Amino acid sequence: MRITHSQARGIAMITVLSAIVVLTGSAGCTPLTSSRGREVTSSPSLVSGDGIHHTVRAGETLWRISKTYGVSVSEVVEANDLESYIIQPGQKLLIPGVSEKREVPKALADTGGNALDADLAWPLAGRGRGSVTSGFGPRRHPIRKTEDFHKGIDIDGAREERVLAAAAGEIVFAGKMTGYGTVVMIDHGNRLITVYAHLSRAAVKLENRVTTGQTIGYVGTSGTSTGSHLHFEVRHRGRAVDPLDYLP
Repeated sequence: MRITHSQARGIAMITVLSAIVVLTGSAGCTPLTSSRGREVTSSPSLVSGDGIHHTVRAGETLWRISKTYGVSVSEVVEANDLESYIIQPGQKLLIPGVSEKREVPKALADTGGNALDADLAWPLAGRGRGSVTSGFGPRRHPIRKTEDFHKGIDIDGAREERVLAAAAGEIVFAGKMTGYGTVVMIDHGNRLITVYAHLSRAAVKLENRVTTGQTIGYVGTSGTSTGSHLHFEVRHRGRAVDPLDYLP
């Protein structure tokens, strides 16, 4: 689904964004590229203009690049005609209105190891596989009644139940997203991100560091949702993987 310029501006207004990933949830909208999707590249027509070209390095995020150069995320999205907030190492981005290149700090160190070697913790206390109401993979959309690909799992939960961080990391998104309601995303390093959607509210802010089991939000039914539950995703290197492969 193409993200329009007006949508990008709306996201920038809440000053939160993960550049590695923007969630896809049980609502079925997919502003993220999935493991079946294509890679996103900058528009080839943007070879010159009022600004400089920044080459993305491993571990950099769209939000951090924008912050480093002092421009808004929406300006970068519009200048490059991006269809997704996923960026890839080696991708060139036009940074409008700036005259010199800068060093972009990484959110968390990427050691090059496999971030999925260890189990993640269940994001709802005391829950297990029996609490999963909709699994990862092809399914019939519960609202549109069409076939789609579910890029996470839905976990049954009571409204206002505490949502817990599945592993330690840094908050890279905490805000609202069309279709997904209130969302929190955590960068765990090694290009591993977990996504928590349809929350009633978030309990953390952008750039907060969290520990495993820390409360990051509360179960709700915000966005396009059929009832109170948690939509939970695991993303590795920008691709959706089955969370049940990494939960005990």
